[in-house]
Formats: sequence, C-alpha cells, structure tokens
Amino acid sequence: MIRTPTSVRTSARRTSAKRTELRKRNYLPILFDFSVPATRDITETISLLARMARFVVADITDAKSIPQELAVIVPDLPSVPVQPLLLEGSAEYGMFEHFKRYPWVLETYRYASSERLIAGLAEHVIDPAEDYARSVRGATPRSPD
Repeated sequence: MIRTPTSVRTSARRTSAKRTELRKRNYLPILFDFSVPATRDITETISLLARMARFVVADITDAKSIPQELAVIVPDLPSVPVQPLLLEGSAEYGMFEHFKRYPWVLETYRYASSERLIAGLAEHVIDPAEDYARSVRGATPRSPD
C-alpha cells in the first residue's frame, strides 16, 4: 500500500538512501528536484505538494530554500507534521526558532551521518511524524514495541 506522499527536502548526497528506506516502508517520497511547472512558481509547487503529504521531512542542514518553503508550509498546515533533520555539528539557521512554537514542527532529529540517519529513520523520523499525524486525525498513536 502506498500512503499519502511524503515530501523530502535534503541535500543530494543524502537523498537516495532516504528515498530507498522510505519506499521500503510503503511511503512514496517526493523530492522537489524537477523543473518548475510553467503555471506555478517554486513556492506554490512546494505548498501544493505539502498539502498532499502525510508528513514533511525537512533537512535543514545547509538550508537555502527551506526557510522560504517552511514559511509557506508550517503556518497553514497544522495537520501536516514537519520533521526537521540536522547533521550533528551544524547549527539551525537563524530564524528556525520561529517554527518551534508550532506543535506540528517536531523536535529536530540530529544525526551523526547518513548511515545513522537511515538506521534511525523509523524510530527518529517516521514514527514521531506518524504519531503526530494519527493524533491530529483522532486515531490512537502507535504503541511502542
């Protein structure tokens, strides 16, 4: 079963393994790495994809366009949890603290390496996002194994 799409925004070198791991777990990861449609700008396209997503995973390491994208996604989509990721040793970008006041922006998961991120994807990224998504929809969060 393919669940509602998940938007994944990350640097290129960390992307492939995350996509593969999400697919193994029956998600359809969507990475915005294609040409912008002639009828929409980038921000509008990102917003549209986020509105279809079950949750958004945003790697804020080396953030460039993510601040603008989160500014459009976070305030308007309380039913779409955002799971931030950050490479250990990196700092959150200056204005990210603003988004922490929204309960659907989950605690930032700091990972030591791409390998550690993939190994902890279920526990530290997918499960917290799914738990929040279930709680918003009135379903019981999963029970810990």
